[in-house]
Amino acid sequence: MNVFGVGAWELVAILLIMLVFAGPKRMIHWSYVLGQHVAKFRKIWSETVDLVQKEFDDAGVDIKLPKEPPTRKNLNRSLTDAVKPMTKPVQDSLDEVKKDMETFKEVSDSLNDKKPKPAAGASDATAESSTRTSKPPAQPAKAPAETAPALGTWSGDAAKTTAASSANGNAQDFGAWSKAADND
Repeated sequence: MNVFGVGAWELVAILLIMLVFAGPKRMIHWSYVLGQHVAKFRKIWSETVDLVQKEFDDAGVDIKLPKEPPTRKNLNRSLTDAVKPMTKPVQDSLDEVKKDMETFKEVSDSLNDKKPKPAAGASDATAESSTRTSKPPAQPAKAPAETAPALGTWSGDAAKTTAASSANGNAQDFGAWSKAADND
């Protein structure tokens, strides 16, 4: 809930502060006075809209003014209606993409649902374990030329870093940053 940019908890806090400072009797009186002012505002709005609408109609301008005071909902609806001709092609494209994505999902789900059928006489436990223990797709191995040079270690085990870089075919080592490496 958002009234004039004030959230529900903020409104509750304002009402509690008013209740503490004004008291219940003055709050009731203020509410009554506020209701009278809102009614006067609506009456003035209605009279003004009728007068301006009559002038527009006499001038031949095809504009319809709202009979009630503007609210956030009315303004959002008016803005949406005004922008709709410009956003319709984009919305149509988004709907088409959404439909294609749903079709793709249905196809991929149907492909994923195709499981190998267990042999006759096999128990359900072996069928379930065979589906759970399927191997992930193999990852391509990196070529030795793609490995980065060893730049040392923070742990103080520079010998392992040097040995690992030599094993990769990359003999470059730029040292270690720990005390153990400094003592070598």
